[in-house]
Amino acid sequence: MKYLIYILILIVSGCAGTHPTVLPEKNNLKVATVNHKYRDVIDLKGGAVNESSVSVSITPNGSGLVWDPEEVKYGFGGEDGINKDYHRIIITGIPKKSGDYSVTVSGFTLGTMHSGKDFYKKYKIKIK
Repeated sequence: MKYLIYILILIVSGCAGTHPTVLPEKNNLKVATVNHKYRDVIDLKGGAVNESSVSVSITPNGSGLVWDPEEVKYGFGGEDGINKDYHRIIITGIPKKSGDYSVTVSGFTLGTMHSGKDFYKKYKIKIK
């Protein structure tokens, strides 16, 4: 009987996937200044993501800020290339006008051994 209980615990624990975490945990990104370069990073931890499973929006439009996944250079078999890493979202640009803006990161992790999980996080950026 103990053997059966151990087997059931092992099976059930194998079905429990990790929940994705969007970092930083705080709800505010770094303060930006009009006409000065800006850069901040949002990290997605705890699951596999790709281009079709991650959505990022910066509102309202016209802030001068954009987002891109981190680009990782590699070399393999004598050929060089660039991979886009959607676990690391880079917010960059030169802000055009002051105000309060928001960055929304949402999506889902891809199911591998565990089923995928949804994530959602909204940040504020103050542009002075």
